[in-house]
Amino acid sequence: MEPYYQDSSVTIYHGDCREIVPQLGRFDLLLTDPPYGINYQSNKRTASEKMNKIVGDSEIDVSMVDTLPECNCVALFSRWDTAPAWASKLGQRMPVRGQIVWHKACGGMGDLSRSYMLDYEVIVYATSNDFALPGKRHGSVWRCQIDSPSSYSHPTQKPVGIMVMCIERFLVGDTILDPFMGSGTTLRAAKDLNRKAVGIEIDERYCEIAATRMSQEVLPL
Repeated sequence: MEPYYQDSSVTIYHGDCREIVPQLGRFDLLLTDPPYGINYQSNKRTASEKMNKIVGDSEIDVSMVDTLPECNCVALFSRWDTAPAWASKLGQRMPVRGQIVWHKACGGMGDLSRSYMLDYEVIVYATSNDFALPGKRHGSVWRCQIDSPSSYSHPTQKPVGIMVMCIERFLVGDTILDPFMGSGTTLRAAKDLNRKAVGIEIDERYCEIAATRMSQEVLPL
């Protein structure tokens, strides 16, 4: 299996994660933002074009949990309406320890019932045992502002900061897997934290973008 890109910290594979993951070994943390299953197409634009639809987003596929490698912790980003499905499926593999609300703005919580679909997202996490890194205390609501839409390379691109928070909160060990890599934000955060990471992406456009991001020097935190 030939990597699309590889350096001392990061490996990228182009292909279907359901075919590639079974060929990989054990990981300490699986951190990913799986397709929403809603044929989502963002109205946001890059510098030159409107975002295309996400490959494989025609329906939610919680069955991918069955192909997960052995790992200490799984953290999945989810919409509010799909979080219960992910939690139920994860619970068949390992204990679901909880859900974290990611508040995308820096202000107060505001009216959750009015704006949750726009300003909030859920991180469903399951761990093989209860743990948190020593000295790291986090509540159930994390605040991390989204990047400027003009800087997006992917319709649902996450800020590096929220991935850094997840890695610092959940990772006990060194190795990270993102089977729905997109433009490589999880890998960028891992590399900035001097961790080892593997990413898989079915759409070659984003493999190229991620490889370019990985070829940059480690960014200061």
